[in-house]
Amino acid sequence: MKNLKQWLGESRGRSLALARHLGVSQGRVSQLAAGGVPDKFKLRIRDFTDGEVSLESMIEARPAVFAAKEGGHA
Repeated sequence: MKNLKQWLGESRGRSLALARHLGVSQGRVSQLAAGGVPDKFKLRIRDFTDGEVSLESMIEARPAVFAAKEGGHA
């Protein structure tokens, strides 16, 4: 199961293609890969990647990011 960051790194141009598909900037795609994918993009990313980036990988990645941020503020 690949996460978004892994999938983006496998082939040149994927970040730009995904950004165009989602209607966002490449910078925003980088933020999604590093910081977790909001629910509104999850199905579209799964479908765009032909399931290579699964919903499960995006769901698992998001809580870990929030847990790390919460731990840092305590």
